[in-house]
Amino acid sequence: MREPPNLAESDIVAVLQAHYGLAVRALAFLPLGADSASAVYRLDAAGGDRYLLKVRSGAGFSLPSLAVPHLLHEQGVPHIAAPLATADGALWASLGDYALSLYRFIDGRMGADGGLSPEQWRTLGTTVRQVHTSRLPPELRRIVPREAFVPSRRELMEGLEAALDGEDLAGPAARELAALWQAQRDVIHTVVAQADTLADRLRQQDLPLALCHADLHTWNVLVDARQEFWLIDWDETILAPKERDLMFVVVGIASHLVGPHDTACFLAGYGDAAIDQVALTYYRYAWAVQDMAAFAERALLLPDLSEETRREAVHGFAELFEPGQIVAIAQASDGAGN
Repeated sequence: MREPPNLAESDIVAVLQAHYGLAVRALAFLPLGADSASAVYRLDAAGGDRYLLKVRSGAGFSLPSLAVPHLLHEQGVPHIAAPLATADGALWASLGDYALSLYRFIDGRMGADGGLSPEQWRTLGTTVRQVHTSRLPPELRRIVPREAFVPSRRELMEGLEAALDGEDLAGPAARELAALWQAQRDVIHTVVAQADTLADRLRQQDLPLALCHADLHTWNVLVDARQEFWLIDWDETILAPKERDLMFVVVGIASHLVGPHDTACFLAGYGDAAIDQVALTYYRYAWAVQDMAAFAERALLLPDLSEETRREAVHGFAELFEPGQIVAIAQASDGAGN
């Protein structure tokens, strides 16, 4: 989220004191991330420790996003950024319609900024294999979502197109988005139709399900000063075919994020992986649909966003159709065997 939520910092500090026993010396909003339902802050405690605070709106909050990384950390899976427990053992604290979760602050860079070394790619593969083979206790398995083969935000696409065809578009960002949508209309329709077709096909199969991170691009890998990496942002965790995660490391969602040698190193750490090409292709198309809808929603539909944030979303929408980006990757994977 690029703008802070409508919460008084004094109220946030009071909740942290009451539930985590922290004396807060400084609280700084960080304009990071593309998720409009989440905001993050850096917290400096009076004792000198630093934390990351994640504030998620009630509409977007899910217990598995906290319980899954907590369980993996407790099971000894390495490189998992897990939430800290409150004084009474909960994984979050409530503040109005928001859920507040606290993490140790990782001072480092995103894996997308500078990439990962061959050894880090191999270790990431080993870690993801451990995630995929982890067993959930029954009470958690009941609440972790299961793959339904419906792209996130798929339901918005027709409404977005109808709104963009209207005449009452407010602001330059909306008008720019409408022009881009019109220019790419045939491609958009083709991508959505192919995602729907592949989804129908996969619903008829019985692919084994694994615990997936489901947002495994290298923007969600933090590398600290010791060159250790940490998997962050488990908001999309799901029980799905393993290709849900492998899509991010086999070609990936953008050509500059993953190269062939990176993939080879990852798979060397992951181990034997018979990849279902239909599932892999579906997830590329599903990601394209998700991103088209998410950027368009941010530019057009979400209230209380600045014009600058809306323009950034339009820029993100336009990038999706450039060479080496997810739309081209998805279309190139049809029948290509990769």
